[in-house]
Amino acid sequence: MPGSGKSSWGKKLANALQYSFVDLDKLIEQQEELSIEEIFTEKGEEYFRNLEHKYLLKTVVMNHVVISCGGGTPCYHNNMDLINANGISFYLNGAIGLLVDRILNSKMRRPMFLGIEKAEIEKKMEELFLNRTPFFEQAHYSFNIPQETFQSFVNKAIRVVLFA
Repeated sequence: MPGSGKSSWGKKLANALQYSFVDLDKLIEQQEELSIEEIFTEKGEEYFRNLEHKYLLKTVVMNHVVISCGGGTPCYHNNMDLINANGISFYLNGAIGLLVDRILNSKMRRPMFLGIEKAEIEKKMEELFLNRTPFFEQAHYSFNIPQETFQSFVNKAIRVVLFA
């Protein structure tokens, strides 16, 4: 889900494991030379989801890498099956109120929330949660945030990765 901490926690996990880190959205922006916002605005969500799948195919086969996917990545093109078949998946599950606060206080611009107020963001997040949860629940491991501390997550994730 947007605002769950996928990128920041993924980066820290990669550092702890001494793995490479790939933020799928940033990779798309670099390769396409457009921001996610520009891709959505100029070419639409379907085009973006196809790009996302294309770059996911290239990254899931890499060794010793932590990949941070966009919140919608698992929900399209059988991406969740692809992720699970090629690695260990983690779901950072946060309460909607927490995620909305993070979105409102973030420096990062998120295309789906541009120009809308808190009440609309909450409604959109509830819809996303209902639609995406069946995909997220297919992850190998789930962590509730903020109840799960970062250090606890890293400790558990390292054990999972090293003994998989």
